[in-house]
Amino acid sequence: KIREGKRGNTAIGLACVPKYCQDILDEYLRSGDDGDAERELLEGLRAKGISKNNDNDDSNSEYDLEIIRRHIPLLRFAKSKRYPLLGLGPDPADLATVSEGGLQSLSPEKREEYVVDARGFIELTQDPAFKLYTEKSLLKDFKIHRGNSVDGSGGKGGGGGNSKNDDEDVVVAEKQQQGNYFARRILYHEACATTTARWALSHGGDSESLMIAVAPIK
Repeated sequence: KIREGKRGNTAIGLACVPKYCQDILDEYLRSGDDGDAERELLEGLRAKGISKNNDNDDSNSEYDLEIIRRHIPLLRFAKSKRYPLLGLGPDPADLATVSEGGLQSLSPEKREEYVVDARGFIELTQDPAFKLYTEKSLLKDFKIHRGNSVDGSGGKGGGGGNSKNDDEDVVVAEKQQQGNYFARRILYHEACATTTARWALSHGGDSESLMIAVAPIK
């Protein structure tokens, strides 16, 4: 059961929608109650580059029209209560960038946009509890991701004398990809948290009134 909050200091945040699609969410809330509203919402998101993912394509795994479609009852609830809908996620292009080159590949301006308290973020990563968060949340799907991207079968060194070097190359490649995968996931989480905090602070700091809908990640 969703707890109803006071109008004006209650919003529903959608981690399955990037921030740059905010205008589509706003238009949906302004639209009528006819059956075309959700269809136009999905079409608008598709026009912005959000689409249903191919099972073999992990380039845009955080944003999927099918996942958003499952949130339609929640969107209708927000509309009926006149609660704002907030797109929380980072730009898919920035997720793709860090997937290839880590967080350092983002411009300083972009990093500041997504992680406003850089010092606090660094201190957080030194907390022993952060390791548990990393293992149980950020990297919990990495094996699946790795299987699609890194050949760990040992086939490269099947019959030659370079099998040791080949195995070392695989280990290095896996560590590098794990680091980039971690960067992608932490960017996604931090961007959603930052957008949430900014909205709460701009509405009296009553963060308990912000309801978050976090989409499942494939």
